[in-house]
This record gives sequence, structure tokens and C-alpha cells, in this order.
Amino acid sequence: MYYQWENFAVSPVDADEENTVHDVAVIGGGPVGLSLVAALQGQGLDVILLEARTQVSDGSRAITMNRDSLGFFSRLGLAEEFLAMAQTRQRSIVFHGREELWRTEFGSETNERWPSLALLQQCWIEHLLIGKLGADASRILRWGHAVTGIEQNTGSVTLQVDAGGQQYRTAARYVVGTDGARGITRKSLGLQYRDVIPKRGADTNFVICDFTMDYQLESGRRLFIGPEYAPDSVSIFHSQPFDVWRLDYEVPAGLTAEEAATPEAAEARVREHLAMMGIDADPQLLWVTTYRAMGRTLDSYRHGRVLFAGDAAHQSPIFGGRGLNMGFGDVNALAWRLPLALSGDESQLDDYSQERTHVVRNTLEALTPVCLFMTSADEHSRALRGEVMHLLPEAPRLKELVDGHAATHISAFPLPGFGTDAVGRPLRDLVVVTETKQERFLSELLPVGGFTVTLLPDHPAGSGSVLLQLRDAAGDEAMVVTAPRHAVSQRLELETAGDTLIGRPDGMVSVDAVAPEAGPTPDRPPLTELQESFVRLSLRMAEDGGDLESAEIRALLTDSLLEGAGR
Repeated sequence: MYYQWENFAVSPVDADEENTVHDVAVIGGGPVGLSLVAALQGQGLDVILLEARTQVSDGSRAITMNRDSLGFFSRLGLAEEFLAMAQTRQRSIVFHGREELWRTEFGSETNERWPSLALLQQCWIEHLLIGKLGADASRILRWGHAVTGIEQNTGSVTLQVDAGGQQYRTAARYVVGTDGARGITRKSLGLQYRDVIPKRGADTNFVICDFTMDYQLESGRRLFIGPEYAPDSVSIFHSQPFDVWRLDYEVPAGLTAEEAATPEAAEARVREHLAMMGIDADPQLLWVTTYRAMGRTLDSYRHGRVLFAGDAAHQSPIFGGRGLNMGFGDVNALAWRLPLALSGDESQLDDYSQERTHVVRNTLEALTPVCLFMTSADEHSRALRGEVMHLLPEAPRLKELVDGHAATHISAFPLPGFGTDAVGRPLRDLVVVTETKQERFLSELLPVGGFTVTLLPDHPAGSGSVLLQLRDAAGDEAMVVTAPRHAVSQRLELETAGDTLIGRPDGMVSVDAVAPEAGPTPDRPPLTELQESFVRLSLRMAEDGGDLESAEIRALLTDSLLEGAGR
């Protein structure tokens, strides 16, 4: 096995626990909860994490980290350690049956410190986060401590906890629920999710199966639409670190999710898939589970002194690898705000909720077309998917409906500032040269806790370079670096001497003090005209039904889709 799972003993209950009011209590010890306590520990807060389990997550589960999440891990001091174990995504290949339609190669980018995508099994991600806590881990992490009740008070939240049969109460000024969709935090407050992606897409069950095999195959992600052994379905074939492979596939017709997830059924499907690819190998199963393609969110991530992050706040379908990354985005936006709230500025928590619900809703909307394409909950979905594949050769832009990784990446929130794309988004990285003539990435040099980047009026000889001044949030420390003029203009949108970007502790470009009168950053719609056309057609077919073989309906689909594809 690529990981040796350990069952931890139930953590002892501190003798004075019932008289203690912590700064923050986090409920749920998955990667989102662990990353939050690591971020809060680094700011000196009194934080505890209550986890009902006594081990890290089993199986690969969430495996994909994007560039924004790697930037967050860098601020935690874990990015290099993560990448030393991870597999960088090299390519993505899309097939129809066994015919390759297109491939995308992911090479290194000059001005980017981190790869666009990197993969590591969730158990190892949690392992790294626990290690980050160091000697404080035994104090912060409460293994086997299941929260059974939540009561909000005027200045704190009281938690009822069961620690291996021992009942006790503890309190915190704020509680953050990171305990997933079935967690006690949401249920205790009686909150309901709202579907952003039409719920019928969630009616399709998928099996996720990890296995090893003695066969050399180039790494990457392979999406199979209509594989020969199941032409009305889709399958996703991933490589992972430690020579592990993963097959995600729709539950075969005639089987329940439980039946499809048995080792015997999963191995049979894996063998079918390998045979289709011409791979002569004996797969060794490691882990099997099932999944439903839900796309939903709470309307607010703040309810009094209880906040939500990760899957407790929202769920995303697997297509495009957004779920865990949205959770890390929540933590990145919340961790720096909690100390401010503890100091009396509770409006920061309302800002957190407003910002993250906006980003999550837009992300789920961006994933709606591909989710409707990938799931085949009914005959209408399958007919529409078949029509798209039929039209794809003459309308290549239709491929943006097919692959979740091609969907718009949403990380922006409209903020007052320049009124340009730079504000309200993570600061784009850049190769710069220090005063000692060292080439460094801009992200390596930015002060922790917030920063400003200002374009200076003077520049070195030659118009191809400009000077940037980097300062910390207090304006006390400064550094001057040199960068190519065209890159500064393109990536930072700094054009005129004095132009300044102000960055928050989470790396997001915030309000610009030089131009406070400017309006909010433009908020781009998450869907293209083509994608909106596809969603309308999908919903219309589901509602109206009709004779799916009629020339009239086929003509309607063809005209609408090709018009949206810019034919």
C-alpha cells in the first residue's frame, strides 16, 4: 500500500476543558479542517479540532490541487513538501469510444511558480497538514471526539462532545463546521442546501476505484465518452502518485451503487476498461467507493458564531477537480479574518460569507454544462450527449461542454478598486530580479500579512524593464525589484508610475488606495453563450420530452448548438 493507515487512540479530555473558552473550535478533521487549524495556529490562536474518526481519510478521495491551492499551501509552508510527493498533471486526453479526439499538454509556464494541477492522495494531504502542527498536534487534534450538540450563546458557542463514551462540554468564541455534507454542524442548525446544478444530474451514481497494475503507461487523465463496453456512459482514467491508477465510472445499468462497489464488480469493470485500451495487466484493487455528482451550496456560510467551509458549505461534482480546491479557497479567505473578528470586527465574517458564496455559486454554474453532459440520468441526457458528439467534428468549440477542466476557473470576487481584472483576484505571479541580481518569483518576496506592489517612475536603462516596489501592509519594509515591462502590464495591469496593487494576507488583490473612487471589478459571467445554449436545451428536453428521434428535435438541437458554437 502507498500509505500505512494508523488508528489513533481516543484523545484524552483535558481536566479543565469544561471551564475553557477557546478562540476557535473546528468540527471535522478532513483536509479543509486541518488546513484551517494549521493556518490559525500560525497566527497564535487557541484553536482545537474535534474529529469523530481515529484515522486520516481512507483511499485517494480528493486528489487534485490547482495553482491557487498550491499558493495557499505555500503560505502554510507546505507547498514544496507537497510537490516532492505529488504528481504534476502532464496531460489530459479525451476519447470517444477508443478514438482519441484531442489532448492537452500541461507544460511549465515561465512566470508561474506552481504547476496548474498537481495530484496527491487525500490521506497524504492530511498527513502533511498534521505534520505541520508539530508538537501542538496532540493538543489541537482531538481524535475520536464526536460533537453531538451545538448551542449558540451571546459571546460563545457551547459544544456537547462524546469522546469514546465520555461526555463533556467545551466552548469557543467561534465554531467552524468542516464536517462534510452529513456533518452535525449543518444538521444542528437545521440548514438546507440549495441546488445550483440541476438536481437530476445528482441522480447518476459513480464508482471510484483505485488499483495498481504491472504496466507502463504515460501519466495523465483520460476521459472516455461512450467507452465500447458501456456506450451510454462515461469513464475517467487517472494516474496518481505511487504507481496507483484510478477509474471513475457510472454505475452500470441494472446495478445499485452498493452492488457496483463490491470488489468483484469493480474489478470486472476495471478489467473491461483495460481490455478496451489494449492493456494486458492484472489490476490489484486498493479501494472502492461511490459518489453522486451534486452541485449545491448553503445560502450563507455564517450563522451567528458558527461558520462553514468545505463540503459542509458546498458540494461540487468531480468533473474538473474543484471540490477540495473550493474548500481550500474557503480557508484561505477565512483564516486571516478570524483574528480580526476575535478583535471585534465581526463584519469580516459577513464579508467572508458574501465573497465565498459568490465564488462557489459561480463555480458551480460554470460546471453545470459539463455536469449535464457527463451524467446520464435519463434518456434525454443521453440523447443530447450523443448529438453533441455527432456535431463535434464540425463544431470543435463544443469540446468546452465535454471536459470539466476546460470550464471557467472562478476565483474572483468583485471589489471596489481599479475596475480592472487585477482587483478581486489572486495576484498573478511574475519572475522578477532583486537588487542582488537574483531571479525570484514575486510570490516568494511578498510580505506575509498583506502587501503593496507599486510601479515606480524610474526604470533601468532600456524601456523593456520597470521597477516595482514591494512593501508590507504597514508600509514599514520595502524592496525594489526589476521586471519586464510587458509582463508587468499583462499580468499585474500596472501601466503608469504610481499604480499600486494592495494585497490581502490570502494573496487576493484588494481595494486600491490610489483610486478609491473606482467602481467594482467587472464580474464576468461563468458561462459562454454556447454553454448557456446547451443548458437551456438540456433543461428543455428534460421538461418537454417528446419523440427524441424526430427530425424536428434533431434540427432544433443542431441549429441551436452550432449557433452557440459560432458556426
